[in-house]
Amino acid sequence: MKKSKLMSGLIVLLLASGSLMACGVDQKESATEETSVQPSEKTQGFPRTIKHMMGELPLEEKPERVASVEISVTDYLLVLDVAPVASEGFEGTKSKSPIFAKYAEGKKVADLGSKTNRETLMEMDPQVIVLSGQGKGSSYEEFNKIAPTAALDFSVDARSRLMKVAEIVGKEEKAKQVIADFDKLVNEAKAAAAGHKGEKVLFLISNGKDFTVMHPKNFPIYFEEVGLTPVEGLPEDGKIGGRIGIEALSEFAPDHIFIAENRRKMNQDDPKGLINIWTKHPVWKNLEAVKNNHVYSVDTLVGDTFFLGQIAGLESIKTNLGK
Repeated sequence: MKKSKLMSGLIVLLLASGSLMACGVDQKESATEETSVQPSEKTQGFPRTIKHMMGELPLEEKPERVASVEISVTDYLLVLDVAPVASEGFEGTKSKSPIFAKYAEGKKVADLGSKTNRETLMEMDPQVIVLSGQGKGSSYEEFNKIAPTAALDFSVDARSRLMKVAEIVGKEEKAKQVIADFDKLVNEAKAAAAGHKGEKVLFLISNGKDFTVMHPKNFPIYFEEVGLTPVEGLPEDGKIGGRIGIEALSEFAPDHIFIAENRRKMNQDDPKGLINIWTKHPVWKNLEAVKNNHVYSVDTLVGDTFFLGQIAGLESIKTNLGK
């Protein structure tokens, strides 16, 4: 009898011990699972709602397939190291802009052509389409039928544009680092410009038959922030500034000229052809900037209000005025 009770007690004790051990293992595994669950990069900060010029864009998760129907938007995506699945004018811009080609290197992007091939766009099955309200904003409804679309306000400064694009693709931290590097470059260009106080600076785009001026109001980065002295009396009509003939250059008498080729008109096999066409013109040869070797060829994107264009412009100021 005593032996039987003793055996029963041992069995109960072993069963209880086993249950406790199993419970301990379960709790340990549960705790391990709990501590190992971390929000992935794809879900951090999502869902979120993006406010834009045409309304709101709800995003349940970080979009992996973003399409750009404007090359200006593609520029901002590339700065954030994001390759759109499709982009207007991708290959053409890459062949005509060294800085764009640098940031586009190794990225697979379906080219939508210069007028946005809708069929190719639909084939790429984007989760989100991005455009600028000032550009293709009038076609917003059409694109919104293909995929949820955000129309961004590109009338704001480059830093604000970059942060808005970053919100869509979940790259805010990357954008902050890019802006920090950008601000450092601004200060370096400012230091270079400080040695040329009062010297008049003109930014031009060569069209072959005439020039388009880059008006200081549309490019405050170079004048208000960096501190360059602009030429006075420049025409303001047009997206970035008005057009002038060769004779007007002698009247403006700039001390320094930063000049880009018209990207849409340039021959990629002769990247400085639209600039070199002026070298034998008597008015051009008599300009003080030309005589003093103060004419600086810059990347074609400098002639647009692109983020990469402004980086290229600042680097040119730093290099050429910092000598």
